Amino acid sequence: MDAPNGGHAARASSIVEMIRLSVELRGGNVAYGWKEAGGWRTLSYVGLWSRVKEFAAGLSAMGVGSGDRVALMSTNRLEWPISDLAIQSLGAATVPVYPTLEGEQVAHILKTSGAKVAVVEDRRLLDRVLDVRDEAPNLEYVVLVEGDVSGTDAKRFEDVSKDGEENPVEEWEEGWKEISRSDLATIIYTSGTTGLPKGAMLTHGNILANVEGIYEALPTTSEDTFLSFLPLSHVFERTSGQYYALSTGAATYYAESIDTVPENLREIKPTVMSSVPRLYEKMHARVTAMVGEGPESRQRLFNAAIEAGKQRYEYENRGEKVPLGLKIKMAIFDRVVFKKLREAVGGRSKFFVSGGAKLDGEVGRFFHAAGIKVMEGYGLTETSPVIACNRLESVRFGTVGKPLSNLEVRIGDGGEVQVKGPSVFSGYLDNPEADAEAFTEDGFFRTGDVGELEDGFLSITDRLKNLLVLSTGKNVAPQPIEAALAIAPHITQAVVLGDGRKYVSALVVPDYDAVRKSLGSGDSDESLSGSEKAKELIQKDIEEATRQFADYERPKKFELLSRELSQEEGELTPTLKVKNRVVRDRYDDEIKSLYA
Repeated sequence: MDAPNGGHAARASSIVEMIRLSVELRGGNVAYGWKEAGGWRTLSYVGLWSRVKEFAAGLSAMGVGSGDRVALMSTNRLEWPISDLAIQSLGAATVPVYPTLEGEQVAHILKTSGAKVAVVEDRRLLDRVLDVRDEAPNLEYVVLVEGDVSGTDAKRFEDVSKDGEENPVEEWEEGWKEISRSDLATIIYTSGTTGLPKGAMLTHGNILANVEGIYEALPTTSEDTFLSFLPLSHVFERTSGQYYALSTGAATYYAESIDTVPENLREIKPTVMSSVPRLYEKMHARVTAMVGEGPESRQRLFNAAIEAGKQRYEYENRGEKVPLGLKIKMAIFDRVVFKKLREAVGGRSKFFVSGGAKLDGEVGRFFHAAGIKVMEGYGLTETSPVIACNRLESVRFGTVGKPLSNLEVRIGDGGEVQVKGPSVFSGYLDNPEADAEAFTEDGFFRTGDVGELEDGFLSITDRLKNLLVLSTGKNVAPQPIEAALAIAPHITQAVVLGDGRKYVSALVVPDYDAVRKSLGSGDSDESLSGSEKAKELIQKDIEEATRQFADYERPKKFELLSRELSQEEGELTPTLKVKNRVVRDRYDDEIKSLYA
C-alpha cells in the first residue's frame, strides 16, 4: 500500500525520517539509476540508506555536526543525494553551488555560508575551490568525488565513505531522530540576474510541506519512474525531482546529459519528468518540422488530429461531455498519429512538469492533444519552490494552475503575487535588510512577480522589475511576447526590449537549421544573421506570432544574433532564464542600432 496524505512527508519530522520511511516500506525498490559503461546501473533504497550512513560517518569524523554547513558542487549524479542526505542526517545544512559558477561567486558562497567542508565533483572544480580557499576561513576540508587528488590535501569521496563504513557513528540514528521541522536543511543561493546571490534558508519543514502540497496536487506512487536532468543545485529539481520521488519510494534515473534526454526518455520510459519550457518548445518545433517535411496528406492528418485533441480539451475544460463523434475521431487519431508521438517520450508518461519560466499555452495544448500532459507550475527558491501548479483533472493553459492547498496566495499592490504558508522560507542568511524587503507587514512573502487570480487559477505576467515602461506611458510585459516568439517556425530565442523607448524591439536568435531549409541555403549561421532573406523570414514569423498582442506590444524592429544565448556564456540562469542585464550590456551596439 502506498503512503497516504503526502507520501511519507506528512508523517516525517525531517527529510531524513521521510527517506527512512521509504526505506522501511520500499527497501528493495530502485531508488536511483545511472548510465555507466553504456549500460544502466541501479541502487535500491536499502543500498542508498547504507551509502548515506557511511558517508555521514565519514563527514562526522571530519567534525561535521549539528549547525554546520557543507557545500556541494556537482552535476547530477548518485553522490549528490548521498551527500545531501548524509549532511542533513548530521543536523548540518547543505549549501548547493552551481558547477558553472566562477571563482568570485564560489568564494562568496563558501565565505558567507561558513562552509566547513566542500564536496566537489571533479579536478576542475577542485582547483576552482582551492583557488579561493583563502577567502573562506571556515573551510577545513575538500572532498573530491572523482579524479586525482595528488598535489592537494583533498580527500577522495570513496575514502571518506570507506572510513565511515569502518568507523560507524553509534549515535547516528538517535541523532537524526532529534532533527525537527524547524531545523535548517539547506541554504540555497538565488541565481539572480544581478549582483551577488543571497542565501535563502530553507528548513526541513519548508521542504516537507512543499512535498506534501505537491503530492496532493499531482500524486505519484512507488510504481513511478522519474527522469532527472535539471540541475539539483536548483531548488526546482531538488524538491520535485529528488525529495518528492524519494517521499513515495519511486525510482529516479539520471539522464546522461541534456543532449541525451530524447534518447534517455526512450530508454527509461519515465512516468514523471520536470523540465523548463525550452525542452518542450524544442520538442514541439522538432515534431512540427518533421511533419512539415512530409507529404501534404500526412500534414493534413496530423493537423486534423491536433485540432480534434484541442477540441476535446475545450469540452473537458468546460465540464461538458465530449461528443460521440469526436470520441471516435480521437480513438482513430490515437492509433495512427499520437501513439508514435507518445512513444518518442517513452510511452508511459503520467505527467511532465514545466517550470522555471513561462510555457506558451499553445505548446501545452499541443502536447495535451496528443495525450502527453505537461503540467505548468510556478514557484521560487524562497518558497521551496512550488506555489501553484495545474492538476491532471483541472488544466488551464496559459496559467500556472491553482495554488497548493497549504498556501495562501493573494495579489498585492501593483499586481504583485504574494504568498504565505509552511513552505515559505525563514529568511536570507545574515541579511536582515533583504528580509525586511521580502515580506509585507502582515507576513506575506513578496514574490516580485506580477500576476492575476481568476477562478482560482494563477497567471504570471512577468517580473515586476522586467516590465517595460515605454516613453509613451504604456506598460509592456515581455515574457508572454518572448514565449510566443520562441515557438515560431524559424525562431529559437528572443529578448524583448523597449524600457524608456518609444517602441518595442527584439533581439532574435533564429533556428538557423530551419532558416536554411526554408531558404534552400548552405550559408553559415554568421552569414545568415546578416541576410536580408533571413530577416524577411523572421519578420513574417514575428508578425504571425504577435498577432494577438496589442500594436504597442509588437516588436517594430529586431536584430538577428548569430548564436544561441547560453548558460556557459553567462547569459542564462541554470533554469535557462535570460539574464537581461548581461544581454543588454553584451549587445549594447545592436540595441542602439534598433533605436538609432
